[in-house]
Amino acid sequence: MKGFLRLTSIFSLLIIATCALGEWYVRSLPNPSRDKDAWMRAHGNEVRTLILGSSHTFYGLNPEWIGEGTFSLAQVSQTYRYDYFMLDHYAMPHLQTVVLPFSYFSLYEDFESQPESAYMAVRYRLYMDCPYHSRLSSYGFEIAHIEAFKEKLKSIFQPARVSWTNWGWGSNYRVENRKTDWNNGAERAAVNTYQDHGAVATNVAFLSDIFRWCRKRNVRLILLTTPVTSDFRKHESTDQRDLNEKTLNHLLKAFPEVEYYDFSCDSRFTELDFYDSDHLSDRGALKLSRLLRHILQTPKA
Repeated sequence: MKGFLRLTSIFSLLIIATCALGEWYVRSLPNPSRDKDAWMRAHGNEVRTLILGSSHTFYGLNPEWIGEGTFSLAQVSQTYRYDYFMLDHYAMPHLQTVVLPFSYFSLYEDFESQPESAYMAVRYRLYMDCPYHSRLSSYGFEIAHIEAFKEKLKSIFQPARVSWTNWGWGSNYRVENRKTDWNNGAERAAVNTYQDHGAVATNVAFLSDIFRWCRKRNVRLILLTTPVTSDFRKHESTDQRDLNEKTLNHLLKAFPEVEYYDFSCDSRFTELDFYDSDHLSDRGALKLSRLLRHILQTPKA
């Protein structure tokens, strides 16, 4: 019996040690959340234009092409809940403008209410000191989300799929790297279409908080919809699109100072400007960044 208990204890310790080593390794990997947090803590006083949002702005807007004092805190699948957190979290005494996307899916994603994407919230607790969840909760450990944890462990054998510049732009969506079937409108629209609208009220609340935060501080807020292909638009849900339009019109009526620009079907964006049906390539990012720079140079009405 003593021998069995000894073996069980050794085996348990080996499992705990392996898990701890895996947690340490995954946390040590380069990731945009930690890098952006470090940059903001060191250089937040330099920021005049802040880019927030999801992959649409992470890949679609390059701060270096927009102007001095521009930085991107956008990340893949970032929700309005965490856009608001970062806006209120970092000291930016010279902030003048906030840029925020309003995409086909923006009102419907919420890590806290969608278990399949809960692992995304870990990056804010671990690497950006977000207080929304306890350090001892499942959001405080990489290993608590097994499938995502295993994917991150694969970096031992393969290079990272995401890269970013010092100014926070996602730099790996280069047109020369895109797949031959890049114009995947049906697939991308399906991924971003939601039958469950339970997160809409939460996202509207956080979006309104962002609007109020900017209003209180007299910060210019630019809301934009990034370009998508005609194939993507063709497969959008009419119900979801109508709810987006209704909600946006209501918000803009309540906050008339917010500037909204819709580039979703802008004919200036052609085939080589897309990496897939709803993300811009590096070439498209250059074009959109230049358009935003022009907007920023135009005095607010």
